[in-house]
Amino acid sequence: MNVISLQSRVKTGYVGNAIAVPTLNACGVHAVAVDTVIYAHHPGHGPVTPERITPAELSVRLETALSDSHPPACLLSGYLASVDQGHAALQQLHRAQHDGHLHAYYLDPVFGDDAEGTYVDPALVAFFRDEALPACNVLMPNRYELAQLSGMPVQSIGDAEIAARALIAKGPETVVVSSVPGPDGRIANVLVSQGTACAVSVDSLKLCAKGTGDMLSAAFCGLHARGIAPDDALGIAVALVDATAKDAALSNAIELNPLKILNNFDYPVK
Repeated sequence: MNVISLQSRVKTGYVGNAIAVPTLNACGVHAVAVDTVIYAHHPGHGPVTPERITPAELSVRLETALSDSHPPACLLSGYLASVDQGHAALQQLHRAQHDGHLHAYYLDPVFGDDAEGTYVDPALVAFFRDEALPACNVLMPNRYELAQLSGMPVQSIGDAEIAARALIAKGPETVVVSSVPGPDGRIANVLVSQGTACAVSVDSLKLCAKGTGDMLSAAFCGLHARGIAPDDALGIAVALVDATAKDAALSNAIELNPLKILNNFDYPVK
């Protein structure tokens, strides 16, 4: 199975495609990276000048990646630099669906979090809610993004399930939510589909490094695309990210070291 990963790229560090591609490969799928913007490093580490890919160039790269994929590929979409990029991606997605070149669309609607609020053009939030969300098969927001997309409070696992079901009614078959307040101060990752709901909780960590959300969405996408049951895929993905986060937290690192964990993780499913 091929997964086309449409995300940002950093030259130093591990966020966006820099962490998604090795994670997808480790989970047993072939990853094809299509970058939306290139940064020298994560913007949170200091000023940086982005190299944005034009919507026209993005469209060409996506069309080539989708049409060259045999069998049909999955599309994992993360950070977008503009609404125009989003429109270009959806146009190619619909074309690939029509031509039989797309297996499934996994959407990580990257636009904000609890620490920073919404950090993109608000027009992108509307794009994710009104255009991308109805088209995707699997939606993978964090707690903040789920609350914004649904217009509902998300302060517990129960809240997350209610909000996720409201979004499932608009198109996605499955919603995977990260960073949900869980029991005993832990952090829950919640999976909701038409007939089921489950949660996997981990200890809350003091973490300086970014990229855990990108790693989780890539791991779940890769495992699920291989045909692994959603609840099993979530459990493995959460364990993988938790191991990586704990490793970074031990040294108060500002960057994750995913390759160390990916190369040594005891995958329950080979």
